[in-house]
Amino acid sequence: MPRNTPPLYALSVFEAAARHQSFTRAANELCLTQGAVSKQVAQLEAHLGYPLFHRYARSLRLSAQGELLLGYVQRGFKVLEQGMDAAAALTTPIRIKAPSCVVRWLLPALRDFAAQSPDIPVQLAGVHEHAVNFAQEDVDLAIVYKPRNALADNEQLLFEEVLTPVISPRLLRQVGRTLAQETDLAHYPLLHPSHDKRDWRQWLAWRGAPAVDYRGGTVFDTLDQAMNAALQGYGITLGDLTLLARELAEGEVVAPFAPPWRSGYAYALASKPDESRPALHSVREWLLAQCRQPAPAP
Repeated sequence: MPRNTPPLYALSVFEAAARHQSFTRAANELCLTQGAVSKQVAQLEAHLGYPLFHRYARSLRLSAQGELLLGYVQRGFKVLEQGMDAAAALTTPIRIKAPSCVVRWLLPALRDFAAQSPDIPVQLAGVHEHAVNFAQEDVDLAIVYKPRNALADNEQLLFEEVLTPVISPRLLRQVGRTLAQETDLAHYPLLHPSHDKRDWRQWLAWRGAPAVDYRGGTVFDTLDQAMNAALQGYGITLGDLTLLARELAEGEVVAPFAPPWRSGYAYALASKPDESRPALHSVREWLLAQCRQPAPAP
């Protein structure tokens, strides 16, 4: 037969009295009367069958049994506290920050994670910023965009940025002009993912066509806005092969130029330093696993 477990409340009263070596000071800490503390200890001693304290007129001293038991009780309460903290952490959402352009890739991954681990809540904030400061921001994970060779120790590669011009087949049919060489871009509205128009400038330089005029067209704040505009037939933009993988596979946009251009930048998953929650580890490993696949052909 299993041994009867002593009452947890009485053990907590004993721990306070043993720590203070005083029923009076334990009573003050626990907001009890001295008599209530003495009664709880006496009931615990009766349950255990041995004395926990030697009582003197003006002092209190642990018995040999009480001194031995105290260490176990304190370690037990510490384990209980750790267990309750771990259980509570499962109800605390994992907060993720990501640039808006990555959300189109991130949402399906989080949807599949929720189906597999419904007990781990996740909160997502889509932002324009491509960096994170964990000391100042209340987030657990962040997707950052930076040079591939500049990743920090707490940043793990998700995927490299691989860009190529993309256009809606509908717009191609409407204009009716081929896109066989860089000069053919003059027949189509250019969409710029950034105000400095560097994407088109760098791509044209890489293609060996720096003389092609790229300065016209519509400017957007983010790559996501430019890619969405291209999907709706407003023009041609440089789009990321990973972020547009589904749309390219389903023919919603086409990539008329090959090969794609590796910009040297990458998207990486940054983790809050010294964060060890199992739930956060599960989310991080799931997202990293979504990218363990062959990279786009160079």
